[in-house]
Amino acid sequence: MNLSNRSCQLWTWTCLFHVVSLSKSRVRGLSTAASFGRMMVRGATLLPSSFPVVSSSFYHPTTHAHIPSSTYPSFSSWKSKSINKNRSTRAIFRTAKSSLPKNSLVSEEISTMECFSTLTLLEHINLNVPNHDYILDFYVKVLGFGLDPRRAQNVVKGSGTVWMNCGASQFHLPFGEEAQVIPGSIGLWYDSLDGLKERLEKYNQNDDEMDKRPFSEYTILRSNGHGDGNDDASDIVTAIRIVDRYGNVFYCRDKKDPIVVKVSENYEHIPEIMRIATQPVVTNYLPQDIAEYTNVAEQYGLKQINHELSTLSTSTDTVTDTAATTDCKGISYVEFLVPRNTADKISEFYNCVFDATTTVYHDASTGNDVAIAAFGSIDAKTGKSSQSLLFRETDQEIPPYDGHHIALYVGNNQADFEQAFKNAEEAQVVWVNPRFSDKATNLNTAKKWKQFRFKNIIDLETGKMIFELEHEVRSIEHEAWPGKN
Repeated sequence: MNLSNRSCQLWTWTCLFHVVSLSKSRVRGLSTAASFGRMMVRGATLLPSSFPVVSSSFYHPTTHAHIPSSTYPSFSSWKSKSINKNRSTRAIFRTAKSSLPKNSLVSEEISTMECFSTLTLLEHINLNVPNHDYILDFYVKVLGFGLDPRRAQNVVKGSGTVWMNCGASQFHLPFGEEAQVIPGSIGLWYDSLDGLKERLEKYNQNDDEMDKRPFSEYTILRSNGHGDGNDDASDIVTAIRIVDRYGNVFYCRDKKDPIVVKVSENYEHIPEIMRIATQPVVTNYLPQDIAEYTNVAEQYGLKQINHELSTLSTSTDTVTDTAATTDCKGISYVEFLVPRNTADKISEFYNCVFDATTTVYHDASTGNDVAIAAFGSIDAKTGKSSQSLLFRETDQEIPPYDGHHIALYVGNNQADFEQAFKNAEEAQVVWVNPRFSDKATNLNTAKKWKQFRFKNIIDLETGKMIFELEHEVRSIEHEAWPGKN
């Protein structure tokens, strides 16, 4: 299959956007994906949300090596490139902003453009687990997640799929004889790491219980590059690295500064979806939770915080704590290790199939390229996105794909979703997982299920599979869309 000439017909380039650089401002061409029906900023200088500035340094998300702030990725260090350069239908037009007339309509639109990726929300990660032995304590009592009431009965009976929720995101944990492991790492975000640190330290108080703890190991990463054992009070905790009992690696960071998009002086700020959307959680104090889930609610339900409860109109007997929140606020990123010389092609794939905001970053500390696909809001000044998928090149041997998957929402209406399906269909990557009931093989069935799946990330020029990762792609019209909450 050769999409090098055909794929470009899916998009038309119609506008310019403003990219702030450390040295100067630039304007570059942008595909609005006419079929997507709204204007998107494409992040040629996108900064991944997984590389937060903490004090004067940050940590590499996979190796957690200390990297001085002088090497912090700036806009000038990003590869600003067209994935279809030299193709007339995808040409990049670069113009210095200073060359535009001050009263130019283009100049005015640049400063007021919405900064969003067409990938709306990275909603859940699906990992098989052999049983409930470790996952309940790990996700609830260590990471600070909440138990989803829609699968809580499986905990009561001691078997079956469990959903663990954090903010707008989830982990789906179905039964599987072999535990599934992400070949990379998972980034989680918190308002503060203090609670997580305290919960972890409880397991150090009794060495006799070490083998029973629901995780394998953890390391507190600090701003001077030291790990555990450093008692310098002035040394700031920048991240906590935790490995679960099966080998999945989690990097937990605080993310206090929201990305606030202001469309123009005349419009209100638009908050991040991942901060305002929520998943339901079982509590240990609401009457209906105690009645339905008994000991499970007592043991794994979200504890009451000092706030008032709100009564919903659905039932005079039902009281729902609308202010209840989990300590973990959501998934910040998922990073996958991929073969060498594939980052550019992976970035191209997401750019073409989803018209997503993508870029490729060269990590000078490791010599590796990292393809980045942004989700949600994008800060026009810093280039940071609400969430991201990272694909880090490596020479390491990558384990065979074990069937884990991610779920994401695309666009802001049904038409956006339908166009995403058409693009995936044209790329010939639409796929049905026989394990699940949804069987979306064409547009009509995709509309019926309000989702579709694909598994292969391909080289669009050759059709060759680059990387296997099942994607469950959903419309925001899907009944599980957390934005309606």
